[in-house]
Amino acid sequence: MSTDTHDALAAFAATAASAVTACATLEPRARARSLAEAGLIGVLADEAVGGLALGLDHAVPVLHAVGAGLLGYPLLESMLLADALGERPEAARIVLGEATATIAWSGRASLATGRLSGTVGRAPMGDTADLILVPTADGAALVDATGPGVSIRAGGGLDVEAPECDVVLAGAAALCVLDGAAVAAIGQGAQLLRAAAIGGAVETCLAAAVAYTSTRVQFGKPLVSFQALRHAMSRQKLAAEHIAAAIARSLMRPDDRMARAAAFATATRFGAAAVESALQLHGGMGFTWDIPMHRHLRRIRAWEAQGDAAGLHRRLAADLLAANA
Repeated sequence: MSTDTHDALAAFAATAASAVTACATLEPRARARSLAEAGLIGVLADEAVGGLALGLDHAVPVLHAVGAGLLGYPLLESMLLADALGERPEAARIVLGEATATIAWSGRASLATGRLSGTVGRAPMGDTADLILVPTADGAALVDATGPGVSIRAGGGLDVEAPECDVVLAGAAALCVLDGAAVAAIGQGAQLLRAAAIGGAVETCLAAAVAYTSTRVQFGKPLVSFQALRHAMSRQKLAAEHIAAAIARSLMRPDDRMARAAAFATATRFGAAAVESALQLHGGMGFTWDIPMHRHLRRIRAWEAQGDAAGLHRRLAADLLAANA
């Protein structure tokens, strides 16, 4: 990586961290405007709609900041959708923060003569969205979340700060349709960006665990002086390094589908366990709302479900076996 590229990515990371902090007290639509003003929603989007037309290597530090700061906004979905929509007017609305957008990650809607029916789920913050991308048998369709034939109801996710919603469609009009290739690209991009977000959460929780055990005293000694706890934090550090290495490897192979899947698989293999360990190091305090450990864990579990982590591990294992048969 050149010095210029490294500096540019560091600048994106700093901007993203500042924007996430600034969004903490804002309502969703104000968050959209703030993130748009910072240039984050349009990182991947076409320049014709106000985007920056940069690659996933620039989106990764943004999602790392999202995971570290527990941003309650579907930025991952907004970035990927704005990119997939190309030069369509809906992309410009998303990039400029004029419309909030999300993606339903589970289920399939039926599409006939431009109308959608059925129920899809796992749409982060679908209850505050203007636009929702819903999967279909052959691709996906974009719908107006406030239009006729569309109703939103609470889903069953764990994340209370970016709640998942179900989208019930009864003859809703499709604003536009994406083909299977475009939807596959969204899914692969989401794998890498979720891995980055999980990595951010792990590093934040590790830093909190180190700070807590360095100052908390038991039996006349700081907790960090006990070997078992140092070993636990060492394992958390290794988890963070595994995730970062998998992401870096995927970015070096931008056309390698399995590398992106492996990055997400690595993040889901180590991420939740590392955060659970950090939570336990905080004792009972780790389960309170004042300490964000369980909030990070809830978010990671939501990302795992949205990306079908369990199914991905099975498919990845089958692909590796087939490749080496």
